[in-house]
Parts: sequence; structure tokens; C-alpha cells
Amino acid sequence: MTETPGQPTRRQLSDWARLTLKKYRREFGEFLIEGDVCVREALRARLHFEAVLVLSGEADKWLEEFGSCPRFPVYTVNSETFARLSTVESSQGIVAVARVFQLPPRAGKLTIACEKVSDPGNCGALIRVADFFGAIELLLGPESAEVWNPKVVRGSMGSLFHQPVQADVDLADFLFNWPGSSVATVAHHGQSLQGKLNLKPPIVLVLGHETRGLSDEIAALCTHHLTLKPQGTAESLNLVTAAAVFAYALS
Repeated sequence: MTETPGQPTRRQLSDWARLTLKKYRREFGEFLIEGDVCVREALRARLHFEAVLVLSGEADKWLEEFGSCPRFPVYTVNSETFARLSTVESSQGIVAVARVFQLPPRAGKLTIACEKVSDPGNCGALIRVADFFGAIELLLGPESAEVWNPKVVRGSMGSLFHQPVQADVDLADFLFNWPGSSVATVAHHGQSLQGKLNLKPPIVLVLGHETRGLSDEIAALCTHHLTLKPQGTAESLNLVTAAAVFAYALS
């Protein structure tokens, strides 16, 4: 078993506990990654870890996985200390403290933009959808959930560490200067996905708010409008499911 480099100081624990709040994530430039799936994905992406804290009962498993010379401090803590950092009721016993980062756009066929996604869980799942379909970037409009929110990080299931994301994007300005086709998802009167779309690359898929949909201003700036017509009695799909359907059709 790898030996730990000692216990964190009170100051360290106090600062890391503050990372559950947006104000301090911005001030420190750090965020929390909780859970084995997300921590493993962050390790695979070679994120810069400031520290990893492991619940005492889970220590042996993780210390063996990190190896004899981890590139970051590893601490074991008791359940009371761990609870200060955890934001879930049933924790998996591991939290990493990482530096915030910005990934460059990647090669691909499709960019995805969302005017506003308020719910952190939806935001994380949307990042996962973008990653699944290999989106060049995911653009999030102002007032969207913060990508470093623990619920967003957890909801992305590690996709946040691979998918380029831009926050606080002025979508009106972005769409005005977009050189290819911009495809708005609208509830009514849009073209069917089954029809011939005649899209000009590069393509950006434009989504609206979870409940209000896409604003008239943003929809008017798009070159194409698509509507997903229900086959049953449900009136609509949630934002993330609709994003996956449209991304599949366009990618």
C-alpha cells in the first residue's frame, strides 16, 4: 500500500470545503470532483490535481490504484472531515481537488449551443451528450449553470474533462457571425427531421431553455428551424433527450 504524505492542514480543509460554493471556485480557480467514475476519468484526462482525499475505509483500494508515486498529494480522512467536502448523501468515498481548465475546440462536424440550461444536472448531462456525439464545442449562454458546480461535474460522468465547453457565450453575436448553417430546435412549425435539410457546414445545433425553449430573438438568427413531432401523447421531450435526438440526426 502506498503511504500517504500526511494529513491535510486545517487551512487546506477549510479552503477545499469552500469549493462547494461558486464564489470560492472562482476565487481559487479550483473545483471538486467526487465519485469513482469522475475521478478515474479526470485521471485519464491528466487533469491537474491539487489533492485527493479518500475516506479511510476506501483508502487501500485507491492508494493501490494511484501507484507508488502519485503526481499529487493523497490524504485519508475520517467520515466527519469527508462530509465537509461531499455534496451527495451516498458518497463513494473519494473527492479530488482540481484546477479549472479550458479545452480547445476539437475536430468534428457539429457544434452545439444552448441559450440557457438552468439545472446543473441537465447541464452535466448535456455535456455528456455533446461528448458522445463528438461536438466540436458546447456553447452555453449567460445564466446557464456553472460548469464547475459539483452537480454538473457529476452529471457529466467525466465528459467535462474531454468535451470543450465555452460558458457565458453571447449567442446572438455568435450566430450573427456563424459562416455555415445554424439549426434552431423549435416546438412548432419547424421542418421535420425526415425532410431534406440542405445544410451548409459548419453546422451548429441551437437549443433553448429547459422549460421556455428558444427565444424568438435567437431563433430568428438561425438559418433552419427543426421540430420534433411526437408520435404518441407526450407533448415534448426534456432538453437533454431532445439534444441527443437532434445531435444524432445532424452528426
